[in-house]
Amino acid sequence: MRKTIVSFLTLTLLITGFGCKGLSADQQAAIKPVNLNYWTVYDNVQEIQRLAEQYKALHSYVTINVRQLRYDEYQDKFLTALADDVGPDIMSMHVRDLQKHATRLSPVPASVSSATIIKTEGFNPQTTVTTQKNAMPTVNAVKNNYLATVGSDVILAGKIYGLPLTVDTMALYYNKDLLDLAGIATPPSNWEEFLTAVKQATKLDANDPTKIIQSAAALGTANNIDNAPDLYAVLLMQKGIKIIDQGRVSFTQSSDRSKTSPAFESLRFYTDFARNDKEAYTWNETQANAFDEFVRGKSVFYFGFGFDYDRIKARAPQMNLAIAPMLQLNSESISNVASYWVETVPKKSKHQNEAWDFIRFISEPANIKTYSEKAHIPSALRVHNKDQKNDENPLSPFAKQVLQADNWYRGKDYAAGAGAFKQLITGYLAPLTELDKNANVDRDERLMVTTAQILQQTL
Repeated sequence: MRKTIVSFLTLTLLITGFGCKGLSADQQAAIKPVNLNYWTVYDNVQEIQRLAEQYKALHSYVTINVRQLRYDEYQDKFLTALADDVGPDIMSMHVRDLQKHATRLSPVPASVSSATIIKTEGFNPQTTVTTQKNAMPTVNAVKNNYLATVGSDVILAGKIYGLPLTVDTMALYYNKDLLDLAGIATPPSNWEEFLTAVKQATKLDANDPTKIIQSAAALGTANNIDNAPDLYAVLLMQKGIKIIDQGRVSFTQSSDRSKTSPAFESLRFYTDFARNDKEAYTWNETQANAFDEFVRGKSVFYFGFGFDYDRIKARAPQMNLAIAPMLQLNSESISNVASYWVETVPKKSKHQNEAWDFIRFISEPANIKTYSEKAHIPSALRVHNKDQKNDENPLSPFAKQVLQADNWYRGKDYAAGAGAFKQLITGYLAPLTELDKNANVDRDERLMVTTAQILQQTL
């Protein structure tokens, strides 16, 4: 069976002039200097800059200026810049924010053009301008060549609004030295094994068993675990629950609001890790941030994404770090969350053609493969998965589950949606008040309904 890979059709028109003065008006327009402003957040800036230099070597009239923003500021700066007409030409946007900003973005065009300048020296110096018309990926190409979640995320109303280089998934980081000290020979591969490991790895104060000396992992709370919404989401997904289905919140339907529903079972399982009367107790709301605790050697395990690898190595370079695939409820039915960034072009960009051509360039399979390996995040292309999930490949723990990974949120306000999950977790952990006990409606069922309503309002 012939394998389909991402390919771009190139039509070349060779136009030759004698010296710069001999170029036609169209030729001069084709090589007019262009400055592209590229804003990114978690992309590997060093690799993006390297690709920008390679592109400029091919198209010397294009200069790409890369600017890195903080995650907590990028959307506000993007909107402010657009309002002032000083926005970027390329914006790296988290996939969960794509629908929120879709009306501000330019869809992928059918084709783009670029030019190459060749100058020869000597008695009769010549300047040759070669213009190229490059086909961009079609809807079918995205569906066939990219990971499944990509097509579901970037194709809106039949148009493509961005292209990713990588697709990240959640995995289990662990400190090998702490694992050895806990007497755990191999990392857990499922939740049952993890519960056993939690009991072995958790160290509590002998005089106050509610006080945690060493945590097995950050689980059970919301405010001090950045990935809490994704952790609850992955538990729901592993129960076979669709959180959002065809534009409707579906993880807790009216017939499933009882405390025996899969949504409540997942919530109980998650929060038990933060209840000091449970055997799974290993974390609480007084702990510092989950990531900070792990890099300080205060937690044995950390549930994180591929982009966390460089952050961990930077904060804890001496840690004997290892990574295992995300824990599963059923090894025969793998589920994981997808979290990634897509490269987009704002409608207000004055250089949309050049911006999309650069995205086309960095999206070539060879460039994506190199970028993926440097960023320590699986490639967004299917063609690379077989090699990357090989046990000898450092990307293996993430790549092994990326084919099944799915983005659980497709709406217009991810911050509010994630906040709803956090409020659910925090509210469920809180002890019942007298008012709660005497209310006509069960507090926890009310929390679940409210969470679903808030999520629905963001879609």
